[in-house]
Amino acid sequence: MALDGFRHIAERPVDPIGLVPSIGGSYVNTTVNYDVAIGGIPFFLAQSKEHPYKRETAQYRKQQIDQQKEPGEQTLTGWWLRSQSSFHYGAGIRYEEPVEGETVAMRFNKSAGVDVFNIGRVTLLPDTTINSSVTVSPGISPILIGGTDTNGVDLYLTATASTLQRTTAAGATTTLNYGGSGTILALAQDGANYYVLNATGIYKGPLTGATNGTLIFTNPSMVGTVTTGVLGWAKQRLIAGINNFLFAVTPIAAIYVSATYVDGSFNAYITTATPHNFSVGSEVTLSGVGTPYNGTVTITGVKDQTHFTYFLNNAAVSTNVSATGTVTLASNNNLPIYAHPNPVWAWTAVCEGPNNIYVSGYAGTYSSIMRLALDTTSGTIPLLTRALEAALMPVGEVIYSMGAYLGKYIVIGTNKGIRTGTIDTSGFVSNGYITYGPIIVVTNGYDPTSATILNGGPCRSVVFNDRYAYVTVSNYIDNGDGSYSSGLIKIDLSRDFGALQMGWATHLRAMNITADATAVCVMGTTNKIVIGIKGTGIYQQANTLVSNGYIQTGQIRYFTLEDKHFELVKLRETQPMQGMLKLSVVDSNNNVSDIITVNNQFDFTQDVTGMDTADANPKESIALRFTFYPATGQLVGQEDSFNGYQLKAVPAVARQRMITLPLENFDYVGDRFNMRIGYDGMAREKLTMLEQIENQGDVITLQDFLSGETVRGVIEAISFTAETGANRNAKNTGGILEVQFRTV
Repeated sequence: MALDGFRHIAERPVDPIGLVPSIGGSYVNTTVNYDVAIGGIPFFLAQSKEHPYKRETAQYRKQQIDQQKEPGEQTLTGWWLRSQSSFHYGAGIRYEEPVEGETVAMRFNKSAGVDVFNIGRVTLLPDTTINSSVTVSPGISPILIGGTDTNGVDLYLTATASTLQRTTAAGATTTLNYGGSGTILALAQDGANYYVLNATGIYKGPLTGATNGTLIFTNPSMVGTVTTGVLGWAKQRLIAGINNFLFAVTPIAAIYVSATYVDGSFNAYITTATPHNFSVGSEVTLSGVGTPYNGTVTITGVKDQTHFTYFLNNAAVSTNVSATGTVTLASNNNLPIYAHPNPVWAWTAVCEGPNNIYVSGYAGTYSSIMRLALDTTSGTIPLLTRALEAALMPVGEVIYSMGAYLGKYIVIGTNKGIRTGTIDTSGFVSNGYITYGPIIVVTNGYDPTSATILNGGPCRSVVFNDRYAYVTVSNYIDNGDGSYSSGLIKIDLSRDFGALQMGWATHLRAMNITADATAVCVMGTTNKIVIGIKGTGIYQQANTLVSNGYIQTGQIRYFTLEDKHFELVKLRETQPMQGMLKLSVVDSNNNVSDIITVNNQFDFTQDVTGMDTADANPKESIALRFTFYPATGQLVGQEDSFNGYQLKAVPAVARQRMITLPLENFDYVGDRFNMRIGYDGMAREKLTMLEQIENQGDVITLQDFLSGETVRGVIEAISFTAETGANRNAKNTGGILEVQFRTV
């Protein structure tokens, strides 16, 4: 140990007396009773009038700056606000966070029994009534088509097992004789006639029901036993998917012959008085033309739609420019336009695009959409060529329904839910191919909207009306009381908010019926919708309103996970109000607490209080549910209009404290018991250690030995004021150290 000239110790001890070996921890008083310790470094307080000890609440809310194009709620101070004045972009969000996109502020979580697609208005939907004249036996899946007959009567046809029935908009139901028997597999219509497919063939009859249907196509023997089938009228053609075969069905009709000619190569040339729709390979029967023309022959050439050629093998026949008689497409002669190589393939839907006919199907867990490309020849009727795959679904997702809208959009119903896509019309190599987006409505499997596993049935049917698509869903519509219903999803195809995500919401439902919804149609020009439920019945859109409906917002958390006190809600309702409106709060665990039910006597200019009736504790987020009830006798067209809400909240974060500590920082200090400790340079050493802690910015411990309080926080600022000189002869150098400490 080094000594000076007076034999005094000239170096400080290796371990400073009264200091801990490391900084940043805690400190334990032993022989010296310090007042406080910061990060394990002990100090005595030096509070005075000039250097007070202070405790104050730290700022806990930042100044809000509105950087959006239009002034919004961020420009206001005080309350945290969230409001909505329209819901027309549909359901499907879990959190109400407008920063995630411009359309989120016009969407919601879920609904039932309400129409949301009128901007700024939410109204109750029509109810549904069962058609008691149509019996749907257990296990039977009804098939529906809607239309308007040639007399202007709006109607829909229902196929249940082997029975075909016609129901008019006036409510009259009659049974039609379509000309066949056995289970009906598919229906289609062309605006004037209906078509029925069964195991025997295809039958045609008038939508008026004035006459019985007749057989126009007999299923060829090549298809084997018919177990699956689909029909579709597309590009002025009847497309039939029978087992794994596709046919372009040409109805059998007599066409008058006007002239004949045979050349020296034994080719017979036939001229028809009216256009025909024969193609090379068609078998036709000539009758009344005369020998040797009469009989069934195979067409070898088609010049145009009033001429065709076949091989006669008889050149000794004179030309007849005024021939008479008829030529008729022979029954049972149509060759398939495509045969899927998988014999168990089943076709499910037919629709048309700008330049193609699309047919969907599946085998096992493999499903795709085929396009039938069309070519135009010198004639007026396009001829089908080959089948190409336009879209392939992920393995395990099976297409059950499909429809095209305005030649651009395509809606696909699967066993997993609903997708929307676009049809490529670029005219290049990709022309006719389909690009589809993610599932917008999950009906089976994990649903991110509700964060639950759903067990709904496949989406088996789709129909269009105006700009909307209506798709059947089963055991999917949440009634709001823990029960579910089958019914419809309504998709607004004019609301595309990116990545082929369309605005959607639930629509008509068969209340508390969870069986498969297998069919949907629009009843002619009435805009009224009809739903077919397996083993249950046919549900028609009624003129009365549903008994109740609701809309539920996403969880509102103001884009922060901190807790809040949700205090007030302002309701917006068009006056006068006829029915009633109930406000409920839904917490993050989907627990529903009713707050208030109001009617026309309520003052809608006032805020609703009592948001914490069920639970006064602060919460990270809540959702709002608005339930609507019609007045007695209130009809469609008289609906109340809900226009929006505004929610007010304040943050419930734990307040931080700013503690200002005036500390003695001298080389030599003493406690209140006159215990003196220190060494030359201690003040500088402790200041350096404290500055190191400040530079690290880590959370440390503040110990107040006088009050027994221990808190954790960070050093916000350090200020040191020297009060004694730092010359070589000075004793006990140092000063007052002021530390600003923020608790966390």
